[in-house]
Amino acid sequence: MEQPTWPDRILLLLRQGRAAQAEQELRRALQEDPDNPLAHAWLGMALLDLNQPVQGQQEIETAIGLAPEYDFAHYLLGLAHQRQQRLPEAQKAIEQALALDPTDPTYHHMLGQIRFQRAQWEGALRAAEAGLYYDAEHVDCLSLRARCLARLGRATDAADSLQQALRHDPDDAGTHADAGWVALEAGQHKLALSHFRDALRLRPTSEYAREGLVEALKARYWVYRTFLRFSVWTQSLGDGTRRLMFFGIYVLVRFVPLLLPLYLPLVFMSWFADPIFNGLLQLNSYGRHALSEAQRRQALVFMGVVATAIILLVGAALVPVAWSAVLGGALLAALFPLMVALRPGVAGRQRQWAIAAAVALLVLGVAGTVLSVAQPDGELYKGVMGLLFIIWLVFIWGTALS
Repeated sequence: MEQPTWPDRILLLLRQGRAAQAEQELRRALQEDPDNPLAHAWLGMALLDLNQPVQGQQEIETAIGLAPEYDFAHYLLGLAHQRQQRLPEAQKAIEQALALDPTDPTYHHMLGQIRFQRAQWEGALRAAEAGLYYDAEHVDCLSLRARCLARLGRATDAADSLQQALRHDPDDAGTHADAGWVALEAGQHKLALSHFRDALRLRPTSEYAREGLVEALKARYWVYRTFLRFSVWTQSLGDGTRRLMFFGIYVLVRFVPLLLPLYLPLVFMSWFADPIFNGLLQLNSYGRHALSEAQRRQALVFMGVVATAIILLVGAALVPVAWSAVLGGALLAALFPLMVALRPGVAGRQRQWAIAAAVALLVLGVAGTVLSVAQPDGELYKGVMGLLFIIWLVFIWGTALS
């Protein structure tokens, strides 16, 4: 097949962050050659850059259908799944790309990234080192290696890997962002903030660096900083060990009520730390611009629901009326699935489950409010409130153990 003349121009547009223009040129190319797998794959890449992962995935899958041996298309498919938080599917796609070309360090880097996101530190480290075997100066693999080493408690080796990456490319935004995450997880939020700012200066559209900047800004509050260190430590445990630990703490508190003042803040922070501190960042001009639209929306919904619930509960205490207390309690119960549904990055079945639970709790709350006035001592009222509590409890433990 004769090579088209547009790839170099499209690649330049994508590197310059002009994905919309690249999309237009690729669609014109596909009008002339609708079965060109390269054009479909690169159109998918442009759509991913435009934050359209579903449409991008469709184009990439079309490219794979036309050319199943096209390894880069499988890599892009993995990227599309990763953007949609479908990590098992992303891992399967990148493993297929590696089966077709096991010598590409970028493919090994993506496999390591996905394993890192799935808390598989040793596996992520092996992937990073496999990429470095084929390119000892691959800065993304060097940076990923540093993050893995930091999570495995090898801080000195992590710092050496980062310094090596920065020597090879001191202006690499990804390396500065990785350095920021390593510093943040080590409790050095000021150093992390500096690295994330450098990363965004070099690549203003980097979502990875923006997320790190937001975390570093929240880490200025010692409460969040302490919780972040605890979260990083728990992530170093295996899934089974982590679940067993939290269940054991819950059982211990049941038998030792004096530990309740320590347990409740931990539970509260594990559910609501992000919307609380994102809300505080909205009071800061710099932090407000760093937040994504999804983070702002989650914080605003949290503050609105909590404020409404407090007003209802205080009203119920001042003027004893059952309906106000019932509605206020139902809103607080629905807050748990609402925050999961609005959490940035949550998609698929997890989001559907959270939305269904939130709707069920709100409907039962309204029904309970009506029945608290009409039949406060009736069996139907007690049944509705009992079902509300069961759904809330199932959601809490189902989410915690998933």
